[in-house]
Amino acid sequence: MDIGSLLLRSEALAGRLEGILLADPALARLWRMEASLLEAAASVGLEGERISTLGMVLRLTGNMAIEEDARATGMALRILAVAKRPGDPFSTPIETIRRIEAAATPFGQPIGETDVLEDSELPRVVEAGRAWVHVPILAAWRAAANYAFRSRRASPAAERLIFMAVEGAARHLRGLSPEGRGGWPEEEDADGAILMPAEAEWILAPSVALTRNGFRLWSPLSGLRTFLEAASRNLSQDLGHLGTLRHELARLESMVGAASGRSRLPDLIELLKAQPVVNSAMVIDRLSVTRRTALALIGELVEAGCLVNLTGRRAARFWALPSLATRMTPSASARQFRRAEHPATAAQDSEDAREIEARPGRLREQFDEERLDRIMSDLDAAMAGLDEVVRRVGGSRGQTE
Repeated sequence: MDIGSLLLRSEALAGRLEGILLADPALARLWRMEASLLEAAASVGLEGERISTLGMVLRLTGNMAIEEDARATGMALRILAVAKRPGDPFSTPIETIRRIEAAATPFGQPIGETDVLEDSELPRVVEAGRAWVHVPILAAWRAAANYAFRSRRASPAAERLIFMAVEGAARHLRGLSPEGRGGWPEEEDADGAILMPAEAEWILAPSVALTRNGFRLWSPLSGLRTFLEAASRNLSQDLGHLGTLRHELARLESMVGAASGRSRLPDLIELLKAQPVVNSAMVIDRLSVTRRTALALIGELVEAGCLVNLTGRRAARFWALPSLATRMTPSASARQFRRAEHPATAAQDSEDAREIEARPGRLREQFDEERLDRIMSDLDAAMAGLDEVVRRVGGSRGQTE
């Protein structure tokens, strides 16, 4: 399938997903909460941190990172905060991208050293995508590619967050979002990142797409085809996943209806809708109940099949909604992060692999404006292919009618 057809397929799937979420705000909140957690964990994994998605999410929700992965957990929390509230790159490009750069700070590097671009360059990054807001995935890819070029691939994690921010902003500009876009808290501590509502419009989480069905390299300068293949598969699976989430929400609501008047079970269920991974300490703190009551409430939901014990232990336990637990199985996570054993399949990504191996922190390759023009021309060629596909489909429909 050519790039234009892949782009059309991805946008069609994203549009269906977007429509369903807009029609069901409760479903949208739960889906985006899960997706944000998984994106934060997967993005850290793509930066080379060898930790399973399950392990990272448990560290995020438990705030219990051990010393050797404390920096990875801190980075994941910052990425999580940005994923939930990306800001508005079109209205405030400098503030939005600076916050993204701070969130995507590489391990061990002071946050101040992430300001690799001049302020005057940041609006140009956003404008590279703004011209294509009617095709949000392409708009996001163009902005990420522009930033990747200008920053000399200094921060792939920042590139992915820019992708999410611009994709969501493009969908918002099309007028489909019924709500105003939220800003971000002045201080984003661990509890704030975990429990804050996801006020975003993005549909495609790039790190999740690249790691959900194997492992693929992130390369906005040359890997569009590989990314779109991964994105279309991921979006198809997300459409199916919405049915599972809707079923879980219905089961939780039935538990609320069956609860007695003085039961705190409805309060726990409301907490789970905002935070689908909990432990007893979190329930004690948020509901102001005793440990015995917290465990009794959790046990009631476990018995009803609404919660799953993630750790399989009787101590230091975490529970999650079944849908999220299924997506965090250790065996799947381990497969995702074995780079050497499972390379990125594509010959198209061989250049990306050489680039990553060639740079300890930045690419050694010299970039120039002519190369940026070539990159953007390639993306425009993809749009031309998409236009051709649309014309063919429209023509065949006219003949049928």
